[in-house]
Amino acid sequence: MLAIPLKQYHKLNYAMLLGLIYLLITIWFIPGYFVWDANIIAGLLSTVNIRQFSLRYLLPALITAVLAVMAPVNTMFFIAALFALLLLIENSIGKLNNMLLFFLVLISPVFAHITHLAEFPARLWVSDMVARVLSFSGANITAEGNQLVSGNYEFSVDPACAGLNMLVMSLLIGLFLLTFYQRQLGKQVRFIHVLMVCVVTVLLNIVCNFFRIMLLVNFKIMPGTFFHDLVGIGCLIIYVMLPLLVCLRPFVKRWGKEAISAPLLNTKTNNRGLRYPLLHLILLANVLFLATHLINADKLIVPSDNIRLKGYMKTAMDNGIIKLENKEALIYIKPTSFYAPEHDPMVCWTGSGYQFKKIKKERVAGFNIYMATLQKQKDKIYAAWWFDNGKLKTVDQLTWRWDAAKGKSRFYLVNVNAATPKALHSKVFRLLITKELFNNNPSQIKK
Repeated sequence: MLAIPLKQYHKLNYAMLLGLIYLLITIWFIPGYFVWDANIIAGLLSTVNIRQFSLRYLLPALITAVLAVMAPVNTMFFIAALFALLLLIENSIGKLNNMLLFFLVLISPVFAHITHLAEFPARLWVSDMVARVLSFSGANITAEGNQLVSGNYEFSVDPACAGLNMLVMSLLIGLFLLTFYQRQLGKQVRFIHVLMVCVVTVLLNIVCNFFRIMLLVNFKIMPGTFFHDLVGIGCLIIYVMLPLLVCLRPFVKRWGKEAISAPLLNTKTNNRGLRYPLLHLILLANVLFLATHLINADKLIVPSDNIRLKGYMKTAMDNGIIKLENKEALIYIKPTSFYAPEHDPMVCWTGSGYQFKKIKKERVAGFNIYMATLQKQKDKIYAAWWFDNGKLKTVDQLTWRWDAAKGKSRFYLVNVNAATPKALHSKVFRLLITKELFNNNPSQIKK
């Protein structure tokens, strides 16, 4: 058994103590931020593969620490604490497997937010492509937004049915297999290669869901049945697992580098433990400061006083939301920032008990907007929404977020609701072709 010098033993204890403090702070101030289950725990354990010291997380830790001070919300706090902890581990104990960061992101709401941005457009695309392919084969199937219609039969491509819940499972499978082949071959792939595997896995997941939905629709297999689940598992095996099993081993063999075989502690290493203590103490102080000054992301965004609409009663609600209401329509205006979740109507109205039906993208007055039917028992509402800064009107996430990040003007999520489709189209058309919503002066709507 190797002897550990007393001085080094204390240094190692200090590093472990700081790491424990990071974990306690995160668990205390943002409880439930990680979704723990057996798969996640096994995945984390499979990534522990300690090597030489590293400072590769220094720049990300410093950048996210500054950004978190500028925007002290849960997500930025989590990212700053995560990079500070990874820097501490790799700088004090040893370099970790590249896949640890990917696993940590997968089990956090950060990944859920990223997937939510692409989830809705993906549903519409998959619905349209399935309808096209089945129609080409002779089936009488049309796509109406996220619904596939065949005679009297309607199949709704909802989030669960779109199989996006399988995305995390697919990525875990890819990372598990990558870890297995690395250990089997004694090689280590670079960070960029792990990222490439994740991208390919996402593409395989899209292919998997396409064929899964096509089979479910073609054979009219309803949700909640044994065969519905069987088709999902079968597609996951055929379109995700098998390609990864076939391709990852030669991929690691071609691009992997010989792994450095080094024990956790050895006689040649006498400086394991807390290195650059001042740096880590500064980062810890920053995390403690952030933990005690966290605020709701909505409070960082102050709505403009210029928003008004003639003939509507204006009410300021929580989280900066503005409600405009009259007998014809109900309009919600929510300020949003490029770095924050936008809380679209599918989040807010669903929380009120409504179900979204026939969600689709339509072009009105030359602009693309989303439209849907909301139903709660016998109550039915027709809704439309888009992002607007008084000049640019769009539903494209990258477009409005990039424009907002450049700091030109504030964006708002505009949600228009009416009792009939005719009333909805009339109000939406008017709002899109005029600037009356922003008081004819969008230049005043600044951050």
